[in-house]
Amino acid sequence: MKDEISRARRVIPGGVSSPLRACRNVQTEPLVAISAKGERIRTFDGKEYTDFMYGFGPLVLGHAPAPVVEAIREQADRGMLYGTMSLPEIELAEAIVNTADFLEQIRFVCSGTEAVMSAVRLARAYTGRTKILRFKGGYHGHFDLVQNKDESHLRDAGLDPVAMRSNILVPYNDKAAVEEAFSNARGEIAAVILEPIACNMSLVVPQDGFLQELRSICDREGALLIFDEVISGFRFTYGPVSNLLGVTPDITTFGKIIGGGTPIGAFGGRREIMNLLDTEQMLQGGTFAGNPLTMAAGLATLAELAKPETYALLEYKGALLESAIHKYRTLHSLDFTFARMGSVFAFIFLPQGTVVRSHADVSLQPHDSYTIFYQEMRSRGYHLAPDVEETMYVSTANEDATLENFARDACEVIASAGGML
Repeated sequence: MKDEISRARRVIPGGVSSPLRACRNVQTEPLVAISAKGERIRTFDGKEYTDFMYGFGPLVLGHAPAPVVEAIREQADRGMLYGTMSLPEIELAEAIVNTADFLEQIRFVCSGTEAVMSAVRLARAYTGRTKILRFKGGYHGHFDLVQNKDESHLRDAGLDPVAMRSNILVPYNDKAAVEEAFSNARGEIAAVILEPIACNMSLVVPQDGFLQELRSICDREGALLIFDEVISGFRFTYGPVSNLLGVTPDITTFGKIIGGGTPIGAFGGRREIMNLLDTEQMLQGGTFAGNPLTMAAGLATLAELAKPETYALLEYKGALLESAIHKYRTLHSLDFTFARMGSVFAFIFLPQGTVVRSHADVSLQPHDSYTIFYQEMRSRGYHLAPDVEETMYVSTANEDATLENFARDACEVIASAGGML
């Protein structure tokens, strides 16, 4: 497989089209996939791996689920790009909008980055303000306004320092820091943006009342609240996870799952906000936005997720994995944190009982521990997220025995490395 990696690096920077795929954070060569089905992924050299990354989250039904594959095939026969409205586009928009009262209209784009970029621009246009408050360690794509570099490195990274100064960064789950930021920039903050369930700094959940407090502060200060649900949308429930959390955002971004494994992003909210797109006061466009193949894949995926048993099955599988981890962790007298919500999980190499509220807490874990863990689990036939702060996933395709074996192997690896803490 090294020959294929060398070929890729000659014609693609780093050999990959998205940096984490290069596996540099875990000091390993990337896999070169050739096919995948269900819970398994097959590489160019004929090896098979059990996948717990699932394309960084979109593949909630596993690889190549028959209904999605058939929907794409049928749509391809009808046409792959029209350059005008299509029926599947209308139908997918209706399906998503119908999941929450505050989602009155939605626009499709081609990635989560594009969805967040458009949502931020929309918030600025609606409020007439320019500053954006976000949270340290959060990831919202790769455009300028959501990067985390310090100012001394902005120009080296091709970023505009002037534009970047519109960012205000505070710790996740820290209401006092949010209040201070608004006090220091009175009347300047257009929006607060965050993942309501943070899945890009391991797995960090909001403390009781934190999201409600953000809603109250935004209402008081005339700012919009944006929930980045590129990962969490349709992952924990049928629709945005804000339905479970009891907090209403002004704008929501989606991605990943709603495209069924094809490129997609979307952003939506109240009609009065989205009307800025209708009147073209704010510009957003794209040749492939609302692509019929993607719309067909999304509709087929949502049809499966809408079945009453689907989210119960995902919770069952997630709970089964957590229970097995607890069993083998106890068997080997290990002391590490296993975080789980629904079908999302993360290994956090900090002692059990450690309160993980922000990126600062997550960053205390030894990154070398995950590198060892990743490499050893790869050798046992598992495909994991190639970074310690990326979450992993179970899908409806995971077999119970697979989850049991994974938990056993994971704890054996951690035990053989001396607990890794």
